[in-house]
Amino acid sequence: MYTFCTDITADECLCYLKTLPHYNVLQTPMWAFVKPNWAHLIVGLRDENKQVVATALLLIRTLMPGFKIIYSPRGFMLDYHDDAKVRVFIQGIRDYAKQIHAYMVRIDPEIKISEIYKSEKKQIESGISQLNVLRQYGFLHMGYATDFHSYTQPRFNAEYKLVDEQGVKLTDEQILKGFDKKLKKFIGHYTSDRGIFFEKAPNNEGTIDHYIQISAHTEQRQHILLRDAAYFKRMLHAFGDDMVIYFAKMDMDKFLLYLDSCVDKEQAEKDREEALRIKKERGNIVTMSALLFLKSQDTAYLMYSGFDETVFSRFRTTNQIRYEAMRSFRDEGIKTFSFMGIHGDLQDSLSQFKLKFNPVIVEFAGEFELPIRHFKYKLMTKIFPFCKNVYLKCVKLIQRK
Repeated sequence: MYTFCTDITADECLCYLKTLPHYNVLQTPMWAFVKPNWAHLIVGLRDENKQVVATALLLIRTLMPGFKIIYSPRGFMLDYHDDAKVRVFIQGIRDYAKQIHAYMVRIDPEIKISEIYKSEKKQIESGISQLNVLRQYGFLHMGYATDFHSYTQPRFNAEYKLVDEQGVKLTDEQILKGFDKKLKKFIGHYTSDRGIFFEKAPNNEGTIDHYIQISAHTEQRQHILLRDAAYFKRMLHAFGDDMVIYFAKMDMDKFLLYLDSCVDKEQAEKDREEALRIKKERGNIVTMSALLFLKSQDTAYLMYSGFDETVFSRFRTTNQIRYEAMRSFRDEGIKTFSFMGIHGDLQDSLSQFKLKFNPVIVEFAGEFELPIRHFKYKLMTKIFPFCKNVYLKCVKLIQRK
């Protein structure tokens, strides 16, 4: 017998998650503290021995007076093949949603329904089965859109395995082997000869401030609004050592020495002039790009990246910084490097860049909604898309100013 509980502690949740072969960082108690505009609760199942055997982080928000939503990002952490657990858990979720007057529950679980590798697609039957289980218990499947904007979380992710099929860590050569040839050109001696180096930064607020300076270039270049300093500092305090930042930096003195041996004297003189200017304005050591990760016990999630195009952008440090992070995570025992979301049609520039690393493209089942208050749910399905479009238009106007 299982009992649905709304009093699962953060420690109990983490202890349970660590018994699983995999869990997503968005289902940890720490993620709730990154989202202060949402109320939160950890729910779960206990067995007859009072042991936690399923959990879910629930984020709760009032969209407007009388319209409350429950969202469980990448949840639930539940064995969908165990019918008894599924039945008790979903009934418990339904009852709790009614209790707090939520009109619906939204989830986007990590249910894999296919994998694409080197243009070959393999359907995952167990994922299809889990998708159908949710449908049987009243969840509405929200479709198979391939874009970034239809759902709260992308349906397609790019992942690179850092271990082989037997679980043995890949060597540096094995990791590099699958990379695109043009990408590999910018890894190794190409960067080190030019005074470029890579480092894992200490976890402190100074590192966050430095990271934000680099990510600001990405915002300006792509005309997007990313997160503010407070957001990243909450992330730091919530995840501690499980938040990791890498920087690619350039030593201008070493680069100037390298230029002395260059064959192309005309280009070398242009680079020398630029390097001296940068050194005078910004010092000898200059940051070129940055990556921010969150770790679970088996996966490193590349959450955000930044790239300063004003510092010798043609040297493509965005290539090697990912490779260096892969090597470091592999050495820690991490099994999967997640490039995170990717467009399902694989045709946009971001997808094309990620594909150069030869990842596996994972297709998740997508988003599900469980209507609780049916009248309100039907009303919001008509109102919400309009409000969302107005919001997106307002964001675009702000970005243009």
